[in-house]
This record gives sequence, structure tokens and C-alpha cells, in this order.
Amino acid sequence: MSSIKATTYILPLILLTLMTLTPVHASTEPSIPINGRYSILTIKIYIPAFPKWAHDVVLNATIAWNRAQLWNLQNNPTATLYNFVETDDGTATSLVSFSMPAAYASIAVGWTTYKFAPGSRTSIISTQTYLTPTVFNEAQASNATARQYAFWLALHELGRILGLGSILDGKDIMEPRYTPARVTQIPNLSTLDLYALHVLAQGSAPNFVTLPDGVQDQFTPVTVFLQSSPST
Repeated sequence: MSSIKATTYILPLILLTLMTLTPVHASTEPSIPINGRYSILTIKIYIPAFPKWAHDVVLNATIAWNRAQLWNLQNNPTATLYNFVETDDGTATSLVSFSMPAAYASIAVGWTTYKFAPGSRTSIISTQTYLTPTVFNEAQASNATARQYAFWLALHELGRILGLGSILDGKDIMEPRYTPARVTQIPNLSTLDLYALHVLAQGSAPNFVTLPDGVQDQFTPVTVFLQSSPST
């Protein structure tokens, strides 16, 4: 299995920034910081068509987030949910690029910027996501490790698009730190991730979302949500 070069040092650098910028939040239950909430529930996303393998990886990540929310609230038919819908007709409010601006290239392998509604710092109206071309390129098409890493990165940045911040627990997909071991592991979505999205979809955008008292933060492999009929 071939390896991915020039990426292993980047996410730990982001951790130093996150430790500096993320507010401290004391809670007896797991919490996740919130960057804002999308102002619409149907998020039209543009994914570059080439390289095709990279496009398909990001598309599968959108499907995983969509199905995970349905799975989490499957016994609540009136639940409000976010839904990624792919489009290439110019109507997308979430744009993905397999490139990295120079300003971010030395500190990140994935980056999402937000455009907020006028006068607001919580109502997201559009996003721009950059995914490193050192991974998302045609030369990596046959590299199984690159595909796994790309899926992890895509899931993480889609979580950013949805407004989720960082969890420094070593398990959650919203954990930004990269280690070689994580690339070969199946990524996990947590109870906290999905509960936070439900809160955001309902219209709230607090600085933090905290699990209700007594609710355990459990981790579910993303592959569960890519099955044709996820089980309870």
C-alpha cells in the first residue's frame, strides 16, 4: 500500500491554533463548539467532476451525513434535517475545490470559509471548502490509503460546512488532528455530532451544543450509513 506524502505535519499545527482560539466550555456532558448554522436545510453542493475518484469520495461523504441524520431521528417523522444535494448548474451555495490557497497550504489539508448573512455571525448563507491537491489528484486514483484519507477529510470538512467545530477526543470525525493510524481506521460520527445538527436544523445556533443529561456520546462507523438500509 502506497503512502501519502507531505501531509503528516499539517493537522497538528492546526491543533495549536484551535487550542488558542476555541473558548473553554465547562460541562459535565460532551459539548461541541458551533461555527454557525446554514440558513437553509437543503444545501446545494458543487463537487468538481475531476478527478472522478475524488468526486465520488466527496459525494459518498455527503450521502453519509444525509443518512446519518435520518438514522439518528428515524423514529421522528417530523424532524427537521439538513440535506446535501449535488448540483453543477451554478445554484450551489456550498462550493468544493481540489485546491488550496497559499494562505492555508502551510497549515491545513482542508479548509472551509463561511459567508454570513449581513449583520450576522451565525447565519451561514454560503461556504467555500478547499481540499488539498496533494491528496485529491488523479495520481492518487489507485492509492487505497489516499482514498481513505480523502474520505476522512471530506467528512470532516462537510461537518464544517454544517457548522460544527472541533472535538479533541481522538475519536470523532470532527477531531482535526491527523495521525497515520486514523487514516487506516473507519471514521466515526458521534451522538454529539448528530444531536448538534438536529439543534442547528431546528433554528438555534448556540456557541456550544451539549448533550442532554444522561445521554451517552456513542460512536457509529460511517460505513453503517453507506449501507442500503442502515439498521437501528
